[in-house]
Amino acid sequence: MEILAQYWHQVLFVIGALIVAIRLESEVRSLRKDLDQIKKDLDRRDTYVETVKLRAEVDMQSKQISSLWEFTNKLRDKFNGGK
Repeated sequence: MEILAQYWHQVLFVIGALIVAIRLESEVRSLRKDLDQIKKDLDRRDTYVETVKLRAEVDMQSKQISSLWEFTNKLRDKFNGGK
């Protein structure tokens, strides 16, 4: 008991530090879960944006291919009609 009376302030400091460390670890876990959820949401959003961009590129390529075929057909008709 004499030791406790002699070092009570150090014991309180250690107990307080332990409580603070446990609370901080709990907060870090909670924040890590939130961060992981935000990352998942951002990945889904990025995937959607990439999909939309790729769809726009495919549509543009399709239009260009259609234009090339129309031009080719017009040239063919012009050369065949000229004979």
